[in-house]
Amino acid sequence: MAELYGKKTGYCKGKGGSMHIADVKSGVLGASGIVGGGITLAAGAALAARLRRTDQVAVAFFGDGATNTGRFHEGPESSRRLEAPGHLCL
Repeated sequence: MAELYGKKTGYCKGKGGSMHIADVKSGVLGASGIVGGGITLAAGAALAARLRRTDQVAVAFFGDGATNTGRFHEGPESSRRLEAPGHLCL
């Protein structure tokens, strides 16, 4: 919360906001400054979960602006073909 409130005790000394918050140990991979960038990130995370044979599922949240990008079409198609466990939330 310190990062979100711009405090010096935050991950990036309060300068990064929500774009730099990640906790890989708990499965939070962080955000991307690229529109729809989280879609292909989630596809890769889903494939990794499948290959490791865990019960994890990757989730990507995005807005309607991302539906006009290649990532919106490539990510889900790759996940489907590779049978990777992922969900997209518009």
